[in-house]
Amino acid sequence: MLETYRFDSAKKKLTKHAKIQSNSWINVTDPSTEEIELLTKKLHIPSDFIYYSLDADESARAEHDPDYNATLIIFNIPILEKDPQKPDKYLYKTSPLGIIVTDSTVLTINKTPVTFLQSFVDGQIKGFNPQNHRRSVLQILFRISSIYLQYLRDINRSREQIENRLQSSLRNEELFDLMTIQRGLVYFMMSLKTDKMVLASLMRTNMLDLNEDEIELLDDIQIENHQAIEMAEISNTIINETADTYSSIINNNMNSVMKFLASYSIILTIPGLVFSFYGMNVDLPLSHSKTSWLITLFISLIISGVLVYRFWRKRYIK
Repeated sequence: MLETYRFDSAKKKLTKHAKIQSNSWINVTDPSTEEIELLTKKLHIPSDFIYYSLDADESARAEHDPDYNATLIIFNIPILEKDPQKPDKYLYKTSPLGIIVTDSTVLTINKTPVTFLQSFVDGQIKGFNPQNHRRSVLQILFRISSIYLQYLRDINRSREQIENRLQSSLRNEELFDLMTIQRGLVYFMMSLKTDKMVLASLMRTNMLDLNEDEIELLDDIQIENHQAIEMAEISNTIINETADTYSSIINNNMNSVMKFLASYSIILTIPGLVFSFYGMNVDLPLSHSKTSWLITLFISLIISGVLVYRFWRKRYIK
């Protein structure tokens, strides 16, 4: 699917056009073979750039083709999707977004629809004008970095809620939720670090031929990216420490239960031992007395009481 947008100076917003034109932004989603051929002919771009952008496993990078005078930027973007096993919960993942820059157009290409690009269509991003294709690319990159920060704040709030629930109840469900969040953080950290290398490459080589103001905007994007990396690493560290802490708590609780069971098993064994001695068919002291059962009971209580006191002093039982 191809969607072509141009900036309408009179309306001060993007307008959709049916045909591919210069000075436009073309948003491409899962194009057909015919659409790929149309793009390569109309815009004079290498078809490899399009196929690279559609590869879900493509790594983030930036490269320039001097023969076509086109630049490819593959940038990892955050994806929020519903958990198929738990429809009321969400999974955080990443996906590569292809951005192809020519002399007159900007293309964004992805295998699946990219929801945040709708904010450019709706006019939520001020000053987005595809006629200035270099600045438009930077605005898209800045928006991606901002969404990372937004999702990381959501992750932190979810993590805090799970930790609060864990303080009152150590259930497997909360631990699985923490594991899901940590998996998303790993995706984010790896993607943000590869995006960081792309931004550094753009700054170092200036393959987009940026002017001074645009270089300043690229520097702001790097700052946003660095902040997102730090947030992701801090959140991941906190989750690791939280998991280790609750693992120790669970082990301590298990040890306490085992101590309790072992202690009371020993205490309850004593009466059985005493009664078994007096249950043998042999002569024992006081065995012929009418009060022998009281004596055996008294002996059992004394020994059990001594053990209870000893276990209590050593804090085996409470």
